[in-house]
Amino acid sequence: MEWQSMFHYHKWATQKLLNHVDSLDASIFHQEAKNSFPSISETYSHVISVDYLWYKRLIGIAKPEWKQFDVSSVQSTKEAFAALHEKMEQFFSTLTDEQWKETVNFTNIKGAPFSNKRDEMFFTFINHSSYHRGQVTSFLRQFDLEGVPVDYIYFANEIQS
Repeated sequence: MEWQSMFHYHKWATQKLLNHVDSLDASIFHQEAKNSFPSISETYSHVISVDYLWYKRLIGIAKPEWKQFDVSSVQSTKEAFAALHEKMEQFFSTLTDEQWKETVNFTNIKGAPFSNKRDEMFFTFINHSSYHRGQVTSFLRQFDLEGVPVDYIYFANEIQS
């Protein structure tokens, strides 16, 4: 699968789930429950910061600084993701097939050295976000609310229609 399809899916799923959360009572975004992070907002804070780390690693910064984003509201979170994803897409569009296969050296947040191909790193952050979208759905279920389907197949069917 080409990077464009995967990244467009990533953007679609991120915005679709955030739009769904935005359609609910505003307090849900910060309401606490049992999960890896205490709330939906803190889950998204983690996800966008990790997206940013992967972006910086992908452009060649071996040990990027952790960056906090404004996730004080669903709207500010959507805007932060949209701005970051635009930068990411601009960079990805400049890469040749050979550059996607290049090995990039980086250090993870625990200080361990890694050496991976750029396309492996790309898939890792896409998969990481998918995992946490599932956690957002778990929060919604704990609050007796419905989620919204964000599996790739729904994206594929939506863009084909």
